[in-house]
Amino acid sequence: MSRLLTAAVAVPVLLIIILEGPSWLFLAIALIFALVGFWELSRLANGLGSPLLTMGYVAVGLLMTSFYSERLPFLHASLAALLLIGSSVVMNRRPDREALIATMGTVFTTFYLGALLGSLVGLRMVGPDPNGRRWVVFLMTVVFIGDAGAYYVGKSIGKHPLAPRLSPKKTMEGLAGDVVFAVVAATILNELWFPGLSWIAVAGLGVVLSLIGVVGDLFESFLKRSANVKDTSSLIPGHGGVLDRVDSILFTAPALLLCVHWLL
Repeated sequence: MSRLLTAAVAVPVLLIIILEGPSWLFLAIALIFALVGFWELSRLANGLGSPLLTMGYVAVGLLMTSFYSERLPFLHASLAALLLIGSSVVMNRRPDREALIATMGTVFTTFYLGALLGSLVGLRMVGPDPNGRRWVVFLMTVVFIGDAGAYYVGKSIGKHPLAPRLSPKKTMEGLAGDVVFAVVAATILNELWFPGLSWIAVAGLGVVLSLIGVVGDLFESFLKRSANVKDTSSLIPGHGGVLDRVDSILFTAPALLLCVHWLL
């Protein structure tokens, strides 16, 4: 019940912000999600004895902002983030195994969140308006409808495990349901918002996003199983942590952003 109530409140608010709100508000919310996600992964790393560097929060903010402001290109933000992390290590850490692992973990987490979730901000900034808003809703709808299809098909007829070591409940049948539901959702939204695109291209987008979304989901499962936890946190009632909700978006947002810029 708490899962449904949370979704009933969050989804309409999020849609209003995306479709009607200013771009800076979308950036602010995405940045909050990224920083909370960094905190969640820091908790996982802390449980393994190698807490992440605090400077990582600043580095994530730099990468996220680079997708919003043309004055701060992603390359420049990446260089600045690495310099900040390196300087923090030199000033605050002694050379030992824990410091090395913490440094590598901080660099990974910075780009995992700052670059991948930052791509969602980049997608929102695609012009002319309202194209960016529509692409964000397109992405979230295709991914979440695909997830729902995977859940119900897998629960109903799923028999063949997809990745038993990472997510025992995922099945090949569920994956097929994910793809079908994602393609249907993509086709419907295309008719409403992007009639100039061919149905073949949009169906291809649905397939790509559904498959990459599953990879993103399994990757987060890999992180959680490596840390021996079920959820990244319990911040969202009925849903676990922030990363438990955006794991698929982390991989599909950059994929769609690349498709929009390079292919469409």
